[in-house]
Amino acid sequence: MIPVVSEGESGERKQAEIDYPQAIGEDGRAWLRSKPFGNEPRESARLLIDFGHVLQLLDLRAGMSLCELGCGSGWMSRFAARHGVHAEGYDISPEMIEIARELAAEEGLDVHFEAGDMEQLDLGRRFDACLLYDALHHTPRAELVFATAHRALKPGGTLLLAEPNWKHRFQGREAADQYGVTELGYTPRALKRILRDQRFADIQRFHPVRKRLPSNSPRDVAVHLGGPFAYRALGPFWTQIWLRARAS
Repeated sequence: MIPVVSEGESGERKQAEIDYPQAIGEDGRAWLRSKPFGNEPRESARLLIDFGHVLQLLDLRAGMSLCELGCGSGWMSRFAARHGVHAEGYDISPEMIEIARELAAEEGLDVHFEAGDMEQLDLGRRFDACLLYDALHHTPRAELVFATAHRALKPGGTLLLAEPNWKHRFQGREAADQYGVTELGYTPRALKRILRDQRFADIQRFHPVRKRLPSNSPRDVAVHLGGPFAYRALGPFWTQIWLRARAS
């Protein structure tokens, strides 16, 4: 299915997201195919640890159903399928979906990938969990995406959102200028308000504080023990926002 793109500013931004895999060239597409691997060790480790957070925060177990909105090349959905989850991934770019399907076939995984606009999908309230990982900042219409997530989830189902913070409005300017894609940065307060407006409840924020292994040195022990207090104090400046919410 090819997403329908309207004319005007909204159509232009969506077309840029559709065209992104072509715009980044062969090297960029090779990176998409290798993700989460093929980065600097620290970055690949961060992505793999993030998948561990997804498993834990969504309490994903074999046999559960998961939809991922804005799945890109589908690596999170494919990893979930390896865990025994019935996974589906949706992205506005047909070429992203083609890459995701090819990789799933190569890996022998039964994952359903389909091109679709995460602002408009109606997935029939049939999923236990919904994931928005590093995707929401590509749209200024968070309320439409959360409405899609609500339509995807069974009553009581769980949404997990992982996003860069408000600083991404500035840090993402290079990609926005080069490729025309949307690079925004939301605040936790704004996201919580929009979630409540879209009939989500039990909203909780989490801080991904375990990105490295502390040693037994006095300095590392002090950082390890003081971390939770520092993360709460520096919450507005933290680089990632993780929010979990329940659909009514």
